[in-house]
Amino acid sequence: MSCRRGIGVADQTPLINEDGVQGVAVIVQYRVQPAQGPPLGCCNAAPALWNNRELINKHISLSPQLGCGHQTPPDYLIAWVQHQLEQNCTEFSCPRLNSQHQVCGAGISYQTVCGLVQLKPKKKQCFEETIASLTALKLCDYKKCPGCQSYVERADLNNLCVHCSICTSKMGRAYQFCWQCQREWRGPYFNAKRCANVGCGHMTISQPEATSSLKLCRPDFKRKKLQSEKDDIYLSLDKSDSRTRLALIINNVEFEHISDRSGAEIDECSMRTLLELLGYTVVTLRDLTSQGMEAALEDFSRRGEHLGSDSCFVVLMSHGTQEGICGVSYSDDQEDQDILPVSSIFRHLNTPGCPALREKPKVILIQACRGGEDGSVLVADSAPMARHRKEHREKDFICMRSCTPDTVSYRDPRKGSVFIQTVVDTLNNHAHEEHIEELLRKVRKYGITLIPVHIVGHTVNVPTHFMTDTCACFPFAHV
Repeated sequence: MSCRRGIGVADQTPLINEDGVQGVAVIVQYRVQPAQGPPLGCCNAAPALWNNRELINKHISLSPQLGCGHQTPPDYLIAWVQHQLEQNCTEFSCPRLNSQHQVCGAGISYQTVCGLVQLKPKKKQCFEETIASLTALKLCDYKKCPGCQSYVERADLNNLCVHCSICTSKMGRAYQFCWQCQREWRGPYFNAKRCANVGCGHMTISQPEATSSLKLCRPDFKRKKLQSEKDDIYLSLDKSDSRTRLALIINNVEFEHISDRSGAEIDECSMRTLLELLGYTVVTLRDLTSQGMEAALEDFSRRGEHLGSDSCFVVLMSHGTQEGICGVSYSDDQEDQDILPVSSIFRHLNTPGCPALREKPKVILIQACRGGEDGSVLVADSAPMARHRKEHREKDFICMRSCTPDTVSYRDPRKGSVFIQTVVDTLNNHAHEEHIEELLRKVRKYGITLIPVHIVGHTVNVPTHFMTDTCACFPFAHV
């Protein structure tokens, strides 16, 4: 592979919004094959930052021990249970890895989880309602009524006309809806195979999940690229059962001592949808402490699936400071701050930490502030103030960060962050024909323009600035 070693220059661009508030714009930072020196991603880190690892190790002994013998940070276990619920699983398992580099999988009941960790009332209610819904789906046939959104069981499996007693009581008349098109029923009531609504029986029912406009490249395009530029790009594996791409999303939304990150759920949904369409199995974990993030990164780097993969994505979204990425227990008043150094990400995914990803591109996206300079009318993502040969420890990394040192990142509570949404839009429209270098150039090009962002009551244009270095890679979206 031919690529240039270097570091993306961090630039600061003044930003003046319509209210006259000055701020700093957003950039992308990229590093590849660094020379000898401090670990990648921590060139500005203070020496005290390394004490964070000792702090994490000290707290591991306080983690609950599962029946299989593994110790798991409480927040990591909670996030893993939530991830499994999102996969429609009601039987939970240990998230840690065994000696074969596979997820342990030892069974854990919900009652055991509640005995090991303390769930907040809101989280507990959410878990139990989800478990009840998933269990009911296995036992009976039910859906939400389009009128009142309550769950209704279909008693007659041969009839698509379903009666809702709640809507009937509220409306003072009989209310039925179509089990198939989810609209109020029209037509004969009995032995109904289809209602009289236009399109019923021939329409695709819309789902609330986010959709993506990802374009896939043609086989002939990929073949020509490999023939003409095979020495300058990473080899991408064809889609098959043996290809096991993995991606990790860590999204901290609700914090114990500082403001929550409203709008972060939109970024998570957009990014997860994009990565799944790109062929990645996505592990999504929410609301982790630095200890939980460290454990999640360690487990992710040891996954055996990387041997059958050609790349990986790691996306972290949280509040941030100059020292790193904030865990959900971060407080500016605490002596032992809950912060994950960015260097930890590279340490787990570098050549010694993750040999299965050696010479494979590792794309890291970080949506987090790196300081608290004033200047944004948006919500800021910042906390208050085989043959032995030598290998680069940290190579084949592509790191994209949402802001320059000492500055804030911009996040629209209604649309998500400027950075994540720009990256998602760019990959959706161009990943079928371009490699990483060109994709990031396009991100930079779009970032220089004014981006309209909704603020309560009106819309402002936010100037952004993304900057990258160069790297030859592969088109992501191929068939």
